[in-house]
Amino acid sequence: MGVRKVAIFDTTLRDGEKVPGLVLSLNEKVRIARQIVKLGVDVLEVGFPGASEGEFEAAKEIVSSVSGPKLVCLARPTSRSDFEEAWKVIENTEKRGLHTFVPASDAYRSHFLKKNREEVLKIGEEAIGYARKYTDDVEFSLVDTWRADPGYVVKLVQMAIDSGATSINFADTVGYATPREVISLMDLVLSEVSLSDGVTFSIHCHNDLGLAVANSLAGIEKGISQVHCTVNGIGERAGNTALEEIVMILETRKDLYGCRTSVDRGEIYPTCRLVSQITGLLIPPGKPIVGANAFVYETVVPQVADVKEKPPYEVINPDELGIKKEPELLKKDASKEELGARLEELGLSLNPDELDKAYDAFKELAERKETIFDEDIESLVVEEVLKTPARYKLLYLSVSAGSISVPNATVQMEVDGQIIQDAAFGRGPVDATFKTIQKIVKRKPKLTRYLVNAITAGTDALGEVVVGLQEDDLIVMGRGIDSDVVMASAKAFVNGLNKMDLYRKAPPISEFTEDEVFAPIL
Repeated sequence: MGVRKVAIFDTTLRDGEKVPGLVLSLNEKVRIARQIVKLGVDVLEVGFPGASEGEFEAAKEIVSSVSGPKLVCLARPTSRSDFEEAWKVIENTEKRGLHTFVPASDAYRSHFLKKNREEVLKIGEEAIGYARKYTDDVEFSLVDTWRADPGYVVKLVQMAIDSGATSINFADTVGYATPREVISLMDLVLSEVSLSDGVTFSIHCHNDLGLAVANSLAGIEKGISQVHCTVNGIGERAGNTALEEIVMILETRKDLYGCRTSVDRGEIYPTCRLVSQITGLLIPPGKPIVGANAFVYETVVPQVADVKEKPPYEVINPDELGIKKEPELLKKDASKEELGARLEELGLSLNPDELDKAYDAFKELAERKETIFDEDIESLVVEEVLKTPARYKLLYLSVSAGSISVPNATVQMEVDGQIIQDAAFGRGPVDATFKTIQKIVKRKPKLTRYLVNAITAGTDALGEVVVGLQEDDLIVMGRGIDSDVVMASAKAFVNGLNKMDLYRKAPPISEFTEDEVFAPIL
């Protein structure tokens, strides 16, 4: 019996971007898209062009910047303009598809559409028919599948097949299902539905109960041949099925599942790190596959017997993932070409101008830091070279603090091209810095999150700070790095302010009324 192919449908840039507070610039989205393509996914969902002009422009830029996988855009079933906008984005690509959906559960249907079951069946049929005016490749998702009446799910699936959908996606939208229920529903669908040649079954799981990967695997066991996932499992609430986990489970347990993917395993770690760097969403040390502790263990602790040899703990070779336990460190006097080659290995492809900036930043870091790790280089490039032109720029920071003196900070910034300097006192150096920045920009966002992380080991390690800022109902995350944690905090605060401005240029999906659309929550 041959090894079956499971397609990887990456939705990091659409569903993964719905993490509360996550705002990505166009440049950041393109960087992520290029690396995900390099990873070797089968389908890349480039976004939701109908949501706003900003989403449309971002999706267009992504499509013009990548090639290889099938490129897909999401369109709401009740909005004809969504399909038109989506098609404008992908019409000139070689491999393309449209993705639409309807609610399967009574809870979703009554809340978002206020329609009965027969009416929703009609909406789905019309949406697929409209999509097929543009392309024969149509993916149809059943939102909140596992809280729906199984009999109604069967009707939706049969309608989608009869209407010409080429892929039927079962979405566990709120992470409610268990593996047993996934298997049970798939058994029912397979026994009741009249299948057509060329129809693919797909699954899209959320991780609210920690079962997204397990449920996806259960679906694969029952013949599902495509998995929706995101890098690092990012997404709203508890996130989505983690791409790196699904891929490595299928590879490591090929004996059990008899499946393979097209993913280049050597690009997994660089991709996960790049997404973490750009989004500011830190990878927990204990995260499977790519966490800092995933391949760390004691070799001298006696288990069954007192032996000193390396224990047989590794079921995955970290080298396959692009993880180097003892990486060759870049020398402080490395050439620009050597830096560029290392950045390529880390998934950061730079143009000549960007490489020049990166090399200048590298030389400056080399003067301040004794040992330069790959993580230092990654953070430096993402923070200093790939950052988007912004309204607020931090130019200068001086802080005075101690056990006796009252902490105070002097900050100089460029705001809308104007140089402004001010000072303020605070309860500590970071508090004083934040209060000074607030005075300068005349805004007082609430600090909802403050995380500090050492990027590498050593007392001269770069410090990474992630802040959560809230204004009204808008929450964003800001990120900053520096060898001085207070300076990193200031950079993170300013980064958050700039992301607030970036977000407000593109109205959030929630501003659409229920009469206009059905919210695209898969």
